[in-house]
Amino acid sequence: MAIDTQSDPFEPPSPALLGGRPLLGSILLERGLVAPERLAEALAEGQATQRRLGEVLLGRNWIYEQELARALAYQYGLEYVDLNTACRNAREAALLDPEVGRRCRALPMCFSGDELVVAVADPAPEIVAELQARLPYTLRLVVVEPSLVQGAWDDLLSGYR
Repeated sequence: MAIDTQSDPFEPPSPALLGGRPLLGSILLERGLVAPERLAEALAEGQATQRRLGEVLLGRNWIYEQELARALAYQYGLEYVDLNTACRNAREAALLDPEVGRRCRALPMCFSGDELVVAVADPAPEIVAELQARLPYTLRLVVVEPSLVQGAWDDLLSGYR
């Protein structure tokens, strides 16, 4: 195997795929939301700290939550929803244990036909698998900002304290 020593390490990669999905870093670069140098630094930090790319970028304030949520929605072929204006129903939220909802950063919002619409901050396969195991419905996932999921759970649980 040859090693390419001529490439610029900060040159944007060609669109790469992961399991048939575009890589988050490629999406952010294509949209001009992160500079190649910052992406390289965030990827290195994520690898060193075992944190996901989005978490690193948010932690460094290099992207906004909404930008990340929209990029994740695009990456997974899901809809982005603004949880501040979306229809939410406390009865449906109660279908998920709040501890699981907070840990998975997920919130059941409402039924649409026979599908339970669930807002998630990160539609990673392991999170989706846990939600499917805990919610005995056909799920329709939508992507939202992490802080809005946390705020929604805070609002819902404030009446129980």
